[in-house]
Amino acid sequence: MNIKLKIQKIPPGGSHIFVKGKIGGKKVTYLIDTGASKSVIDKTYVEKHFSELHVVESKHSTTGLGATYDKSSFITIPNIQIGDFIIPKKEFGLLDLSMINTAYQQAGLDPIIVIIGGDILLKYKGIIDYKNKLIKLYSK
Repeated sequence: MNIKLKIQKIPPGGSHIFVKGKIGGKKVTYLIDTGASKSVIDKTYVEKHFSELHVVESKHSTTGLGATYDKSSFITIPNIQIGDFIIPKKEFGLLDLSMINTAYQQAGLDPIIVIIGGDILLKYKGIIDYKNKLIKLYSK
């Protein structure tokens, strides 16, 4: 399935890839991060919108967004939609994305709720088409 993406210039001199979608029926902006091994969701967003879901704690350390955490947390969320592409349920790592979202707010950008990483891109054979501004995802 072809999904429209937006390539946004990020100061100073960079760019990020965004797609629109829904998570649990709520509209969100996803950041596509080909360098992230696992997809993550903002911890604050989960506490506000998915407090009824069970968070699994792990004693394994994890690294993300330039920091190392002594333990990691995961949550499985039903009904993930990237454009019109539907993933029935998906496990996400939980991270505090407030530092990124503060910088995004100062740049006039939408907050990031989910970072789509290599786990989703690999499973659904993701192809980023920069020329046509599309991301292609394929069902199994």
